[in-house]
Amino acid sequence: MKRCLTILRYRNFKSKRRRKAKRAVILLVVSMVAMVFVGETVRSEAKDELSVVIDRIVKVLKYGDENFEKPDAVVALGMIGDSRAVEPLIEHLKYSKNDHLRTEIVKALGRIGDKRATPALINVLESDSPSYMRAGAAKALGEIGGKRAIPALEKALKDKYSYTRSQAAQSLKKITGKDYSYEKGSPLKEAEEMMKEIKEIEKELPK
Repeated sequence: MKRCLTILRYRNFKSKRRRKAKRAVILLVVSMVAMVFVGETVRSEAKDELSVVIDRIVKVLKYGDENFEKPDAVVALGMIGDSRAVEPLIEHLKYSKNDHLRTEIVKALGRIGDKRATPALINVLESDSPSYMRAGAAKALGEIGGKRAIPALEKALKDKYSYTRSQAAQSLKKITGKDYSYEKGSPLKEAEEMMKEIKEIEKELPK
């Protein structure tokens, strides 16, 4: 673990080989962290090490490569599920222009389940972000729960895309226990539109 943390300290990974090494370390750290969980409780002897891991990965999120390292750091933070990652993730969700990264952040915030993320996720849901990101925000709000999200989710029942509407309805049921109706739409037409959006986001992905 100490060797992994040493690699995560380095900010300048210019070569592809070094970037791949750093990416592999992030994923390895996630696997190692997962092993210290017993049910919902972290073993007491692992708490200090977990704190260091989170700090290192947050630094990767702050200083890492937008296409290579940051998305992996986001996935790692979501899998670890510690609330200390919430504020850095929200900051990146607000200011990043990379749709791939922002989509991963939305998923991670849903996994962590901290209500501090609710306003930022509502902003995504009500924005002109790609449909898959809005759908992800609707799902994340359901995972987090809380009545604060209800008005935005009810509004999303009239979203342009049925997948977003579907996720909004599912999240509303999680929060309220009630069934919500929404227009199903044309699957073929929406699939074509979504493919266009996916092609756009693919342009941002590393080659």
